Amino acid sequence: MMATCELCDKKMNVAKRHVYRSSYVTKRSLRKQYPNLQKIRIAVGGATKRIYICTRCLKAQKVQRA
Repeated sequence: MMATCELCDKKMNVAKRHVYRSSYVTKRSLRKQYPNLQKIRIAVGGATKRIYICTRCLKAQKVQRA
């Protein structure tokens, strides 16, 4: 299961890490950038549920904590 925010669907990003320069070759390696996800409890219809949510959504108070 890939870690994604259940509200804004933010997920892992792939970026190029470093440029190795030489006179004849330029190589780049890949790295993974993961979002800052927190597992919190929310109240849904009187019951509690645990979801993964990114800190941007958490700071914007897009969900009510249980």
